[in-house]
Amino acid sequence: MLFGDRLKKLRRDAGLTQAELGKRIGVSERVIGYYEANARFPNKQETLQKISEVFDVSIDSLVGKEGSFLQRAAEKYGYTGSKQAQKVLQDVQALFAGGELPEADRDMFFRLLTEMYFETKQINKKYGRKEKE
Repeated sequence: MLFGDRLKKLRRDAGLTQAELGKRIGVSERVIGYYEANARFPNKQETLQKISEVFDVSIDSLVGKEGSFLQRAAEKYGYTGSKQAQKVLQDVQALFAGGELPEADRDMFFRLLTEMYFETKQINKKYGRKEKE
């Protein structure tokens, strides 16, 4: 489940409208709509903190694994980098969720992606590049 899906569920469970949630955290109803559509991700830690306080949940449970990745991308590469990372995640998730490719081709894609990751890791190790935390 992506951040926007979790946010929508929390908001509905709490009986809040998008406008009410927006008022509580200091953003517009439209921005809440973007979040819930997984079209945007909060690029300020302060916004995530306010959302977590409204629903009394931790930021980690609110953002999940992809949110942590997107937060780091935003911090390191700015808004554009975060948007590109979010788009890649959404596209890959759609692919694995049953996109146009047959299952065998999805499996092949995942294997290739995994191989690329480990090959790049070896190259970085060979040239003395350290992994960033």
